[in-house]
Amino acid sequence: MNEPLLTSKLMYQLDKYRFQSRNMKRGHHKGGRRSTKQGTSLEFSDYRIYQPGDDLRQIDWNVFARTNKHYIKRFLDEKELLVTVYLDCTKSMSLIPEKWQFAKRLTAAIGYMSLSADDRVGIFPIGSTSHPFGYKKGKAFSNRIVHYVDNISSSESESTFSDSVPSFIQPKSSVSILISDLLEPIELLEKALKKLQAYKQELYVIQLLGHEEINPHYHGDLELLDSETGDRVNVSMNRIVKVRYGERIANHLETLEKFCHGRGIGFLSCQTKDSLEDVLFNRMPSKGWV
Repeated sequence: MNEPLLTSKLMYQLDKYRFQSRNMKRGHHKGGRRSTKQGTSLEFSDYRIYQPGDDLRQIDWNVFARTNKHYIKRFLDEKELLVTVYLDCTKSMSLIPEKWQFAKRLTAAIGYMSLSADDRVGIFPIGSTSHPFGYKKGKAFSNRIVHYVDNISSSESESTFSDSVPSFIQPKSSVSILISDLLEPIELLEKALKKLQAYKQELYVIQLLGHEEINPHYHGDLELLDSETGDRVNVSMNRIVKVRYGERIANHLETLEKFCHGRGIGFLSCQTKDSLEDVLFNRMPSKGWV
């Protein structure tokens, strides 16, 4: 029997968290978050002296009885956050089973957390033939979103993440979370991330790597196959080659992080050996994401 994506203990913890947005770009429907605007929610804000044109139904007659002045009640306007999760489903994500499972667990957890916070959530599998999870709101959809993520299929084609991104972008999103290994040439990744950020939405990038992608255990003469492009490369894997590979992957990560920092994109790099709970409840809050 397959292990569930989310345990009951994890779901209980997720109920206590929600994503934050500095831009506060919100949807037009009511939600569970405070807006700086005054509106018609049930949460009291303060009083204001009555002015011609105000709704007479908002006059507080108890205050009038004490002060002989007309005051109206003001309430906090609660707006929903539109949360979009982009899951990279290209071949490089699914070749390592532990990595693919971790990515799906992380996607399901973010979706569940956002639904619990009364935000509207959509999940878009980049490069997959699976249909997107159209925007839904409310905890009634929490089990459905976990089931959906559990059944997302990885790509069978040789399409790359950066090539597939444009057809999935959601312009109206408030907060967008990208989950990917980001193992493509830097210039292509930068172009793809710029497109995701083009609509002034809050963008958080989670890079997920398998342990062997950081520290490969291979030895001897090998023929390596690029999982997405199909290109083949002959390599003699020795200590010097491993050291150079380590330097290149470290430089790749550093360049990515600097690029994201320079554009105000949240960036977090994690590995399959990490604890999902640590990523969700320690590392993401420490960055101010939740």
